[in-house]
Amino acid sequence: MRATDFDAWLLDLDGVVYVGHELLPGVREALAQLRDAGKHVRFLTNDPRPTREQLAARLQQLGVEAHVDEIVTCGWATAQLLPELGVQSAYVVGSAGLAEELQRVGIAVTDDGVPDAVVVGADEQLRFLDVVRGCLLIQRGARFIATNADASYPMPFGTVPATGAVVCAIRLATGQRPLVVGKPEPLMFLLALRTLPPGSKALVVGDRVESDILGAHRAGLPAVLVANAVPNLPAARDLRRPDAVVRSLVELLEQAPELPAGSGTPDPWPERVVAGVVLLLVDEAREQLAVVSAGGEWSLPWAVLEPLETFEEAASRVLMQVLPRAVRRFDLATLISEPGIMLVTDHDGALVRLAGPAFFALTDTGPLQGEARWYPIGRLEELLSSPCARWVRSVLAKVA
Repeated sequence: MRATDFDAWLLDLDGVVYVGHELLPGVREALAQLRDAGKHVRFLTNDPRPTREQLAARLQQLGVEAHVDEIVTCGWATAQLLPELGVQSAYVVGSAGLAEELQRVGIAVTDDGVPDAVVVGADEQLRFLDVVRGCLLIQRGARFIATNADASYPMPFGTVPATGAVVCAIRLATGQRPLVVGKPEPLMFLLALRTLPPGSKALVVGDRVESDILGAHRAGLPAVLVANAVPNLPAARDLRRPDAVVRSLVELLEQAPELPAGSGTPDPWPERVVAGVVLLLVDEAREQLAVVSAGGEWSLPWAVLEPLETFEEAASRVLMQVLPRAVRRFDLATLISEPGIMLVTDHDGALVRLAGPAFFALTDTGPLQGEARWYPIGRLEELLSSPCARWVRSVLAKVA
């Protein structure tokens, strides 16, 4: 369907509607054209500093029609999520606007004691001591919540550090990975969809492939990139690849390119790709499979390749960590054919894609060690992803 056929337009603000304090050329008229055509407009931003009321007022001062219920900020989205996580108190590393959004849903913003969570945003008045206190509270048990992880944002004079820079500092100091709410996580897009009439077909328009385009596709939505050039993304399956590229919102309305209606449920998006191995360890009766727990999920035993280590040495190391005695092993590298097979969960909950071979081993059902346990092969689909479960069954059929 053409861009103009979509019922709802989910628009990023920085880089699509304005840059800094300046409205981009033609945006006022383009937004008026969308409203005249009966389109539902939503403004999405990873700026955690202002409240929705402040952003609506800012847009109105720029001559743009905007209503509070049309605005979805990562700060507001964080406030919607925290009660569902059982968070009742928080220390805010960020703006007064972010603190206000949290207080509106009943979360106590406090400087005393150890709160349920440390919520990290960004603010021009942010002090280094605020970051230090956030680090200490997380080390003492507070949950680490990030409104977003954008490293920078555009200004008329260049790019400046954003929330992600603060989040990175705290992550490095604490060794803990935060729960990220804003783009490219799907939550903000899903919250925006809830504000639309049921059945609405929504289109995302943004200026960043790492947040707007990736986040839209992870939520199953088509996405258009506002940029002066097509990004260099050679991988055909890359979720950061936009469905169309235009130089402005005005050009998008004028050209109205053909776009997919939606991608349904996309493939999982790994945080990083590393060299590593997976071990398929089963009992001699082919009834039990060894699995390991990491980050609250279950997967096949695996390991990242160490410097100067071969794949076979890495596989032997994994085998000794799971079952410290010799077993028969067969190299199954040529059987890896689906990208989803080599997706594993790191110890801190990050989704990782391994590039490397798989190894097969048989043993009896003696006790396993560490985080490993036996699981019935007949119930694989309850524990592993569907592609991984199918792959395990196909391998076992070949080596029978």
